[in-house]
Amino acid sequence: MTINNIVGLIAVRLNSKRLKQKAFLSLYYKKVIHRLVERIKKSKYLNDIAICTSTHKLDNKIVNFSKKNNIKVFRGSKKDVMSRFLIAGKNLKANHIVRITGDNPLTDPQIMDSLIKNHLQNNNEYTFSSSVPIGTSSEIIKFNSLIKCYNYLVDPNSSEYMSWMLNRPDVFKVEDVLFSGHLYKFNNINFTVDEKNEYLNLKKIYNNFKGNPPSLSKTINWI
Repeated sequence: MTINNIVGLIAVRLNSKRLKQKAFLSLYYKKVIHRLVERIKKSKYLNDIAICTSTHKLDNKIVNFSKKNNIKVFRGSKKDVMSRFLIAGKNLKANHIVRITGDNPLTDPQIMDSLIKNHLQNNNEYTFSSSVPIGTSSEIIKFNSLIKCYNYLVDPNSSEYMSWMLNRPDVFKVEDVLFSGHLYKFNNINFTVDEKNEYLNLKKIYNNFKGNPPSLSKTINWI
């Protein structure tokens, strides 16, 4: 694998309607967003991590949290998520970015590293996995390809749906990495935090493992 600057970018805002300020809900005495950062720091390949939030005044809380915890933070458009990633990627001189959703505190660093490895070895532009539980994976994007994708956009305010914009094998070199075995069998489990019942499920997991859930396969075994 060639040497690359690989940056993990977490998209997060506090104006969620279904579950208010979910990024700041508590998981074993720490915020959801804090738990997520702790977990992805275990990646072997990430050179940097940053939070991408909006300029909305409610998100001042995210900026204050980031500064307090020495996490890099970038702000941009409320709806144009891709432009926020471009701002962060340019500032951090990223060759590749790892797109991480702030709702997913169980994003798995081992899955992330497998995706990054495949992405670099196969010279992909967009790498993802459809075979793992919701809320545990991430997406790897070549930064120059993200710029190219953004230039294609008709409506930048729809760029939060960048997954299907990038998943275009006719335009980009795309790979869906299919994991076999244990993870594949339970790809219908939902580990995201979007509604109250999902948050309560994540809370049970974090309480059981005293704030430090193990690998995804061990967590699934416990479930």
